[in-house]
Amino acid sequence: MIEIDGSMGEGGGQVLRSALSLSCLTGQGFHIYNIRKNRSKSGLMRQHLMAVQAASRIAAANVVGDRLGSPELSFLPDSITPGEYSFDIGTAGSATLVLQTVIPPLLAARKASRVTVTGGTHVPFSPSWNYFEEIFWPSIVRLGVRGETVAHSFGFYPKGGGRIGCLVEPAEVLAPCLVRERGRLTRLRIVSAVGNLPRHIAERQLQAALAGLKGRLERGLPMEMETREVRILGQGTFIFIKGEYEHAVAGFTGLGERGKPAEAVGAEAASEFLEHHESGEPIDPHLADQLVLYLVRGTGSSFFRTSRVTRHLATNLLVAGRFLKLSCHLEGREGGAGGVTITPHR
Repeated sequence: MIEIDGSMGEGGGQVLRSALSLSCLTGQGFHIYNIRKNRSKSGLMRQHLMAVQAASRIAAANVVGDRLGSPELSFLPDSITPGEYSFDIGTAGSATLVLQTVIPPLLAARKASRVTVTGGTHVPFSPSWNYFEEIFWPSIVRLGVRGETVAHSFGFYPKGGGRIGCLVEPAEVLAPCLVRERGRLTRLRIVSAVGNLPRHIAERQLQAALAGLKGRLERGLPMEMETREVRILGQGTFIFIKGEYEHAVAGFTGLGERGKPAEAVGAEAASEFLEHHESGEPIDPHLADQLVLYLVRGTGSSFFRTSRVTRHLATNLLVAGRFLKLSCHLEGREGGAGGVTITPHR
């Protein structure tokens, strides 16, 4: 059993989810303690428990400690079984994070699998569905992942109820990633949406984002703008900004919440995008850590630069090193721009 201290690195759910993915992928069992110790409410929450249960189902794992609030867990996987899987978190816990837990091991299955997850699709501290579909998925497709994504409905905090999924086809090998430069910004796409709220809120979010971007981007840049009304349980809003560069894509999501002006939602998303854009680096800080579990399976050495080194990135590199033989080098300090080198040893 590999011993993992869940308080290392970012000390949250990422340590657990990455360990689950790599355990299923490599067949190595692990014991994790101090689960989410660095969070105000430690132990397994509903979305983390669902990630455990999802990984357990696809790998027929023997699990001890899989209960709400548990501070430790033992996980011993068997072989990966492809198939049709459906998981319901039962809350607004992140459905995209559950999907990201099971995709890496399902790539090693003998046949294609289809996974559906019900929960939150646009909730704090996780990739929004728009980010998953338009940034994360195309990025892993470039590495050799094959399949498709589908969104049946969206789910916001606190009601949840969103239903999303993906088809994952087997991929014996994945390509390395070499992204040193991003090139010029070629297009900007902004989607602002409301669910069960007046449409003018989406329009105000959009206008605030545009005001924040005004004068900070080159003139004549092609822009695609859209306001939408989406059907959800409860109420909610979001805005998503996608930048398409010659050699990279980047995305940032703003989420509405009760008492937060629409103008603040749009302005914050624009500010996050500009921080990345003005760094001159290709990979946004969210994608940087999400790529790690795919690059450790690459056929050669990978290198990419990111606009911000995060604790999540460092954590994923640490966890990957517990399960696989790797050489990893992280340039730069947390919070600043940096570079990542990953070389798998076969």
